[in-house]
Amino acid sequence: MSKDEIYRTHLPQERYWVDHQPFLFSRGYMLRPRYRPGWVASWTQAGAKFDPELNNVHDFEDSVENGRPNVLDAIRISDGSKVVLKRVHTWTAEIGIALYLNSPELRQDSHNRTFRLLDVIPLSDDDDFAILVMPFLRKFNRPKFCNLHEITEAMRQFLQGLKFMHTYNIAHRDACAGNMMMDATRVIPGGHHFSAPWSKDGVADLYWRARSSVSPVNYYFIDFGLSDYCPAGPENTRVVGVFGQDKTVPELSKTIPYNPFKVDIYQLGNVFNALVKKYPGMAPHFGPLATSMTQRSPDERPTSSQALAHFEIICSHLTATDLASRLERHFPTTGFISDSNAEEPISGDVEMLKTR
Repeated sequence: MSKDEIYRTHLPQERYWVDHQPFLFSRGYMLRPRYRPGWVASWTQAGAKFDPELNNVHDFEDSVENGRPNVLDAIRISDGSKVVLKRVHTWTAEIGIALYLNSPELRQDSHNRTFRLLDVIPLSDDDDFAILVMPFLRKFNRPKFCNLHEITEAMRQFLQGLKFMHTYNIAHRDACAGNMMMDATRVIPGGHHFSAPWSKDGVADLYWRARSSVSPVNYYFIDFGLSDYCPAGPENTRVVGVFGQDKTVPELSKTIPYNPFKVDIYQLGNVFNALVKKYPGMAPHFGPLATSMTQRSPDERPTSSQALAHFEIICSHLTATDLASRLERHFPTTGFISDSNAEEPISGDVEMLKTR
């Protein structure tokens, strides 16, 4: 099968979205052309600048596949805004926790750094699943951080968000880099492609601004698929299970109970550790905080409140020069922050992510 033929064929996980496009359209959401019934690849149509010898299918947006079975982007028809759809099980706590964290009272809390739930769509053909609608966000660490101010802005919000969740007895249980996002609206004013985030539209190069030039940037936790509401609170809750992206958490066990709130601390601390490795200029300031959060013994780790307080003490000693100093970085071979699709600088505070 040629490259052209491969990209003209939906992946198995894409068929779900094609089958449900008419229903989602009836609920006010439009999927990309690739996922609409009757889709014909644009590069096969008359006038398309497709060269069979070059097999340049990647010059066409609708060749971009979506490899994630449970999430896809869409356009909200009512206002043209980009959103993300996530298929979730109705029998887990995910919907209930998302609704709870988005209740009017909790949304008023400035430390609520959980994603805004825009809609919940029951499926007419399957009671076991529903669709959550959330804002169109981007991984928090792409593009790169340029100075210490930018990193402290992100760290502060994630620590506030973790404290907020713990205050309301929510253990995230997967507080890792893959579930830490940012609103990139001002950082990448031209937007980015959901399935090709290094590109503006799946084809063209992506341009971005330094975060400090458009501050403040808002950061959010997503994905409550593993989360628990724990009425016993952060001190007394014990659970079992080996979950989450970070497989280095020492106490994870299928049989021996552990405190999930202290797991959250370790996971977020490990994200900070990865940042310290990537941006060595962070180490003198935030290395001790990351180390304290990733102690092997859960009892030796701070609570979320203590971690935030420690962070603020550190920040109180940073000068304006410290915060504005440009950060050098290197590419660690281990850690939880992927360095694929690395950015290449152009000039000033505007840089470009190379398309594939």
